Amino acid sequence: MLIQKLVSGARRRLAKIAGVVLAAGAMTVMPAQAQLSRLIPVDGVTSFETQVQFDGRQNRVLYIRPVANPVGRVPAMVVLHYAGGDPEEMANLIAISQLVRDTGIWAVIPDALGRTWSFDPVRDRGKADDVGLITTIIDGTVAAYPIDSRRVWMFGFSAGGFMTMRYVCERPNRIAAAAYVSSTLLNTLRDNCAPSLPTPVLAMNGTADTRVNYNQRIGLSSAPDSALFFANLNRCLTPPVHTLLPDVANDRTTVELDSYNSCASNDPVRFYTINRGGHTWPGNDYQIGLIGRTTQDIDGTRVIYDFVRNFSR
Repeated sequence: MLIQKLVSGARRRLAKIAGVVLAAGAMTVMPAQAQLSRLIPVDGVTSFETQVQFDGRQNRVLYIRPVANPVGRVPAMVVLHYAGGDPEEMANLIAISQLVRDTGIWAVIPDALGRTWSFDPVRDRGKADDVGLITTIIDGTVAAYPIDSRRVWMFGFSAGGFMTMRYVCERPNRIAAAAYVSSTLLNTLRDNCAPSLPTPVLAMNGTADTRVNYNQRIGLSSAPDSALFFANLNRCLTPPVHTLLPDVANDRTTVELDSYNSCASNDPVRFYTINRGGHTWPGNDYQIGLIGRTTQDIDGTRVIYDFVRNFSR
């Protein structure tokens, strides 16, 4: 019922997006707020925010879209921010507005309750239902705006990456592909992950990440074993193809790629190891109190987009 209420009249008013109520008490488009001014401006791109009512609380969602109205339905990237972050800082960190400008996709960036996500299916039981929240946001976005439901992709950084992995395990039918950066697989999630569908997955981890260790630690798989877990879910039956990428930046980092290609489900897995990389976003110097070295050998946002764009449900 919630999603049905979102649909009425929304598409007719797309050109007048600011200030429009899509459904009383469900999803409301707000006028430009002070926090939107914290976005790094990019020509040809605009933004707005909504308040989504879910599970008795209001949740803010930032949308970044091209100024020009789309012809037909367009893909959307759902972006999950790191713990302590917010949609604007995440958008700046990953330079998502530039990607929106260059590709015509929409970015959908929810704000987590308390600035973090309930990504642990055991420890966070009884807390905010973020799987349900994100599903409501995706369904409401598809209903209200010209978004192609078959081309909704998701990625997250740090806590947002942990949440992305949980979403792959629990609601794979809502997304066509996923990526996580500076996150590894929780043992509790591994033991409770039984997705109804395989999902193409891309992972990036730094070997010198001091917040989310590259190697195994208590409660977490190592970064390589995390990628292998998703490769096994997707029935990738042969060892990955290993590639050392060009060291183009001379920034004391190098990048290696393990490509799991021979997957029975035709849903590949990509695993990028950033040697000497820290808890940072590859390719962007806009760092928000993050720790360690940032590789400039790859642009994390563009690499993720170039992967996920190949997939639809």
